[in-house]
Amino acid sequence: MTGKFSGEMAPPLIILLLIVYGYSLLMFLFNQEVEKDPDPMDDQNEQGTGVSVVIPFRNEAEHLPALMDDFASQSYPHELLEILLVDDHSVDGSASLAEAAAAGKGHFRYLELAPGITGKKKALAHAVRQAKHDRIIQVDADCRVGPKFVATHMAFFEKHPSDLVAGIVTTWKERGNFLEIFDRLDILSLIGAGAGSFGVGRPMMCSGANLSYSRELYLETRPFDPEERVASGDDMFLLIGARKLGRTCSFISNRESIVRTAPQKNPGAMLSQRVRWSSKAGNLRMPDIQLLGVLVSLTNISILLMPLWILLFPAWWPWLAGAWIVKTLADFLLLFKMTGICGSRSDLRVFLPVSLLYYPYFMAILLYALWRKPAWKGEV
Repeated sequence: MTGKFSGEMAPPLIILLLIVYGYSLLMFLFNQEVEKDPDPMDDQNEQGTGVSVVIPFRNEAEHLPALMDDFASQSYPHELLEILLVDDHSVDGSASLAEAAAAGKGHFRYLELAPGITGKKKALAHAVRQAKHDRIIQVDADCRVGPKFVATHMAFFEKHPSDLVAGIVTTWKERGNFLEIFDRLDILSLIGAGAGSFGVGRPMMCSGANLSYSRELYLETRPFDPEERVASGDDMFLLIGARKLGRTCSFISNRESIVRTAPQKNPGAMLSQRVRWSSKAGNLRMPDIQLLGVLVSLTNISILLMPLWILLFPAWWPWLAGAWIVKTLADFLLLFKMTGICGSRSDLRVFLPVSLLYYPYFMAILLYALWRKPAWKGEV
């Protein structure tokens, strides 16, 4: 085996191993930084801090009523809370639902984009500028939240004052089939890595489905968002802007602050969603975030091609198999912690087949993203 390491192909194989082990070490580090059992948050708001919840939507009649019910039953004082429902030219009746809710509940407000103005980023900008309060919580329209969601976010903010606070997003349990679990574990792996990156002081990922920030931060970060070129990524460009401006960023992992979103109904829908998420990668002008993306891509490609390497260089199989085992363990431990926080640890019963199928799935996302132009849901 020693002779093989000194042969002609040794350097590429050593590089491959360094990539996989480097990724694994980073995931082990992120796992250590994810807060497993945060101190319970006191939801009493002694300072009377007002907050505006922004919910942009387009054609969400299926999901919007349940989310409006969630925000109608929040434990946070309603006199300190406003819910801004921002319609981006819906045609499925969801605008009427939102308008009716605003008419019937004092802390709900209905907004709509003017003709010729469209897109999630435009909807967010319109709502933030119209908001009554300086603290903003951003939630997607196809989500559900618990009754203490706002109170927990605001209690965390008072205990850990931050310009930006990111939170956990997962999917709710619905059909319980393999696709749903695959979807949920994939999302939690991304959210877990993001949470860990906040813990090491270099936040690299967050989700706009569960995000809190100041209006001042939002307005000051607009120059960092290439809105005209990139339809998605409002969350990531906000995070990058916050980092470049030297603002304080935190991550909340309390279970009461979790946002649960609808699981994807079929593989095509899940693929399109992930392509939309990944399409902004080339525009994220932050070296460590770009390096993380490259490291993740190279690691997944390396694992996918590992059987070929073992076939071509059988004497190296213990090293290659060992790298796959270590990488799999790193992913499992991160998901073990995240599923524990979210109450979905039973999903790990299918972790091994999910982890094996993930590599061709990742390649499909990578190839599809090279030629598909992303758009917000509902856009043609």
